[in-house]
Amino acid sequence: MPYDSMDSVRLERLAGRYSYLEREGLLPLPVIDGITIVVELRCAAWSAECLRLLLLHSGPGVRVIGVPLEEDFALQPLSEQFSGEHAVSFLPYRNGEYRVNEALAYAETSFVVLLQDSVMVTAGWLADLLWPAIDDPVVGVVAPRSSTEEAEGRELQLFDDFSTLSAYVNHTRLRRQGEWRNVEVLSGACLLFTRELLLRVGGFDASLRQRRLMVADWCLRARQLGRRLALSDALYVHALHPLEDGSCSLNGMDQGAEEEGGRAYCAKWNLPGVSGGGGSLPVPAELSVSPQQPAIPLGKSSMIVPLVTAVVYFEEKWNMETSLKRRQLLQEQQSYDNIRWVWIRNSANDVASEFPVQERDAVITVQGEKPWLHALENVSALYESAAVVYLSASAEYDTRYVERIVQAVRQGSTDIVVSQEDGLQGPLTGGLPLFLPLERAAHRGGIVPGRIDRREEPTRSSLQLVPSETLTIGYIGGLRGGETSPSPSDGGRRR
Repeated sequence: MPYDSMDSVRLERLAGRYSYLEREGLLPLPVIDGITIVVELRCAAWSAECLRLLLLHSGPGVRVIGVPLEEDFALQPLSEQFSGEHAVSFLPYRNGEYRVNEALAYAETSFVVLLQDSVMVTAGWLADLLWPAIDDPVVGVVAPRSSTEEAEGRELQLFDDFSTLSAYVNHTRLRRQGEWRNVEVLSGACLLFTRELLLRVGGFDASLRQRRLMVADWCLRARQLGRRLALSDALYVHALHPLEDGSCSLNGMDQGAEEEGGRAYCAKWNLPGVSGGGGSLPVPAELSVSPQQPAIPLGKSSMIVPLVTAVVYFEEKWNMETSLKRRQLLQEQQSYDNIRWVWIRNSANDVASEFPVQERDAVITVQGEKPWLHALENVSALYESAAVVYLSASAEYDTRYVERIVQAVRQGSTDIVVSQEDGLQGPLTGGLPLFLPLERAAHRGGIVPGRIDRREEPTRSSLQLVPSETLTIGYIGGLRGGETSPSPSDGGRRR
């Protein structure tokens, strides 16, 4: 049998084995440390379906981080839909910051995927993205065919429903088993790359404004480091587009900002110009002669802000499922980044022992109310930090609560700060019969704030702080929980 025929048989056999693994549910390919998927959230109408499909079709070991790109993105309803999914987390929007780079900094897996919430994936999509990087170790970046990709990777398809989309994807996968090609640039809505390359290239250049330019620029910097870009011919992902002008905008900026980004891209790579809309992107003809572009810091902001310990205590008799849901909501709602979360639990309220947390966080579980209150009083002795903030798992807080009360602690001259409606009233000194609502109190690090005990209210029993007489106390206003203002009468708690 001629050599070419033998080679063809081998390829057919490999394709058959691949199809068998896929039918048996053994794909996507196993990756020992999992895969991190960073999702850019821009359209609330699409995001929930995008995340649902990712969880359904990405296999085990996947971690999804959602990052809103618009200030008015409705994050809380979305996070509540996925509160039971431990694989999903969110970074809230922060004005003036490109938090996608920060989300990428948290990726600890060998492979990372960046995609927009307009992308609808189907079964086996990750396997097709992984093949090129496994076939050729020099390949560091892979993208699928889509309506948002460059040149030969651009494919515009219309589907009546998801089943039609899946049928098309399965058909092209069988016809193009594992096929891929090298390309000069990528700019689409879905991108896979290795973490090793991410650490060398750094983050995306937000000064370029347009997402397609930021992705293209990142890919060119990867090529400067000797890595290849691959387009997966075997995989198509469907990118949704708005049916009406202004509905779920993909760019999120005006024409002037887009033109500014185009000029910045051309200046960076010494190119004549960038066509608007979906036109092809110019790339340097000889990339080797272009100046080496520096890596952009990934910008995990926890490296530059002081560490704060947030002490969360549970007053209600919740089961573990409810406790975990409340934990996730509390963490997602706070815009302040560098927080060590300490969860102090009375096992008499919940006998379940499992309460998973991140590496630097902690869970203190005691039996009985006295040890529980004692643990709350002595957090500073256990965990050194710039400030300590007390939060009740039963209370509601606005997204900037921790950030603003910590700022008052650090910039003020008092030992303890309490948020209330009437504005700053201090400093006050000891010797007064002060009873401070614990869920609205914070203090500077390194001190024992005083005695913590029960306080009775008309509708419930909560906790109060009786500060040591040697400490000074300041009251600060403007920290609201939700839509209502905290007040001295209700201890700042939203009802």
